[in-house]
Amino acid sequence: MTAPNPPAPIPAEPRARRFEGQVAFITGAARGQGRAEAVRLAAEGADIIALDICKDLPTTTYPGPTPQDLAETARLVEEHDRRAVTSVADVRDYAALRAALRDGVAELGRLDVVVANAGMTTTARALPGGDSRCPEARAVAWRGAGWTSRGCRVAFRGIPGPTGALSRLLPASSTPSRRFREGFRFYGDLMA
Repeated sequence: MTAPNPPAPIPAEPRARRFEGQVAFITGAARGQGRAEAVRLAAEGADIIALDICKDLPTTTYPGPTPQDLAETARLVEEHDRRAVTSVADVRDYAALRAALRDGVAELGRLDVVVANAGMTTTARALPGGDSRCPEARAVAWRGAGWTSRGCRVAFRGIPGPTGALSRLLPASSTPSRRFREGFRFYGDLMA
């Protein structure tokens, strides 16, 4: 399990509780940036549908998230008196992603915010040129975000919401996508 996240303070007015009564779907939610997003949205009033693959990926050099990590995210969300529905699924598998989303919406009743956060990194030093990690990184980053967007648009039909349309779709990436750090050149090129 990863180190615990610090508590997510509820911001001062006028933004405090700005997601009250809303539901957020977050991919890559088991730890790190996805967990932080889930906890922050819960601190501001959102219930959370949290999804992650919860296994090691064969082309990464670091351990993948675990079911215990995803359960910890749910526990942290629940500390803010919000509900959490978790699913273990791969964002590259559209049917699994849709099923997880359908189950979460069925339990929580709506969908307002989508955070396409799932991703992986590699320390490949250049673009494709034979690195076998590149196709998997692309599939997680691009196809995963695309399936998340598509699945949420499809799921939203018939779901009660504030405007009759999905309120927010937020694609997420981390700092190396904005700065080409040594050893993260491929990741930066991929996510930028």
